Amino acid sequence: MKLHKSNRKARPRLLWIIALAAVLLVGFYARYWSALESLPHRVQSRLVAHNGIPVTLSQVSPWFTKALIATEDRSFYHNWGISFEGIGRALIVDISTGTFAQGGSTITQQLIRDLLLSPKKTIPRKITGSLLSLMATVLYSKQQILTMYINEVYLGSNSYGIGRAAQTYFGRSALRLTPAQATLLAGLPQAPFLLDPKTHYQSARARQWDVLQSMVSDHLISPAAARTIFGMPIHLGS
Repeated sequence: MKLHKSNRKARPRLLWIIALAAVLLVGFYARYWSALESLPHRVQSRLVAHNGIPVTLSQVSPWFTKALIATEDRSFYHNWGISFEGIGRALIVDISTGTFAQGGSTITQQLIRDLLLSPKKTIPRKITGSLLSLMATVLYSKQQILTMYINEVYLGSNSYGIGRAAQTYFGRSALRLTPAQATLLAGLPQAPFLLDPKTHYQSARARQWDVLQSMVSDHLISPAAARTIFGMPIHLGS
């Protein structure tokens, strides 16, 4: 009899919790939806502010986009803007180290972080970023998200977007990047200052090898092709 009364008391509490969660989600949606709708404008503003060169996916070497996805977010075309595997891995590292240094972010989460959120790594920011990434996946297609990302991502040497980076490093359009050049640039989003090939060439090359190995793991290229591409000349501009 006591157990039955306890269940009756717990039921209203559960309903209140569900109602509160629903109100919070509605409030979150109302607060951020307009900001999400402004993402294309924010990308354009960033390009203008930093003398960027806007590009479409068809104006970029397929080597770059394939290498980028293999390295930064291999489940990009199948996930909902977040990777539960990446979140779990990052959470384990954060807890074990007592920091929030581990990324685990998808391309969508990186786009949201760059344009809408503070760069400071905190649990509330990570939760907000995950929710916004889910919403962005509903609002935009994968092609739209990838296009926005490759136009706004910072790639070192004051280069925002692949269009400007291709010109800065190699003096050519993003479409004319060689496999070696494209895979080198695809590794830069991880740490654009420390991997800038103009100032940290060997680190950038080591990162390029990691990118190529990611492509091998995803069966995009063979191990022999990875070695061939890594041996190609880079020809950095002055």
